[in-house]
Amino acid sequence: MSVESLARPLLIRDGARFSCVGDGLCCTDVHLLGPLSKPEADAIKALRPSAISRLAGLRLLDTTGGRCSFLDEDMRCGIYEHDEGRTKPRTCHRYPFLLVATPDGGRVGTDHRCPCRTMGERPLLTAERAQDPLSTASGRLMVDRRITARMPLTPTSRVGWKRYVQVEKALLTRLETMRAEDALDVAPFPELSDMSWPQIATDLALDMPATQWGWACRTFAVFLAERFEVGVADARFRPWEKVFDRAEARATTPGDPERMLADFVADAIWSVEWAWRGSLLHAKLELASRVAIIRDMAAHFQRHGARADRAMAEAIAVGEIGGVSESWSTVVARMIVD
Repeated sequence: MSVESLARPLLIRDGARFSCVGDGLCCTDVHLLGPLSKPEADAIKALRPSAISRLAGLRLLDTTGGRCSFLDEDMRCGIYEHDEGRTKPRTCHRYPFLLVATPDGGRVGTDHRCPCRTMGERPLLTAERAQDPLSTASGRLMVDRRITARMPLTPTSRVGWKRYVQVEKALLTRLETMRAEDALDVAPFPELSDMSWPQIATDLALDMPATQWGWACRTFAVFLAERFEVGVADARFRPWEKVFDRAEARATTPGDPERMLADFVADAIWSVEWAWRGSLLHAKLELASRVAIIRDMAAHFQRHGARADRAMAEAIAVGEIGGVSESWSTVVARMIVD
């Protein structure tokens, strides 16, 4: 049985909402725009030779100046002006989705750094709507990971998939009505084995590229350092502000910041990507730590004029980026867990 067949049927977490309305953050250097296949890169170069760059052997859409060269002033993809989007790379078409094959089917997860995922009126996500972005041109599902072993609840306890789903369901149910940290029910910032949290903050703040990704990591580091009353170079420059200004103006009905944060945590659990780094207990501790930092950031952004839901959406975006950075990725392995 192929991995692709194990990802059927597509499974959507209850309550997940998303609709792309063109806020445009995903078309910037807030992440790498790629990788592109050689045919995709060749097609793009035929439209604009300077639009492709290389990094560590990967073909990428060039983001010199902080954004894809095809992104116009109205935050629309200019590729559609050439051929109605037929040469738009699959990596762009796919965002913000990810797909994990499980014994029950393919779990569809989403990134939360784009306000299209977190702000405004968004329809419930359905398997039908996720099918096309998650598929190749031939209709084959593109699977990111596959669950192949028993699920680790703690460093010393593993259970079968059916038992894990029961445990997870209880956690996701709590997240529907409780504050995120209360639902997680663990204390943030556990002791680390051979490094301190201030050291993690320092590493996050150092040697980051001058991109929106780098600025997000620096911002995340500043608020982590403040938690422990240590100083790192203050870097609260927010080059993504205009995107969130646009989203705030678009989302005329303010969202509930508490539900936004709980939704972010629920998706992080649902995606089960944490299982490749540690146990569910590790995941809860790591998420509780990020939730604390996200709350500090949201309060700061709100004090500086952002509406409450926009402040939370922006803080979640920064918290998601900081959480997948190389420096933060070492946190789980260093946690001292009884």
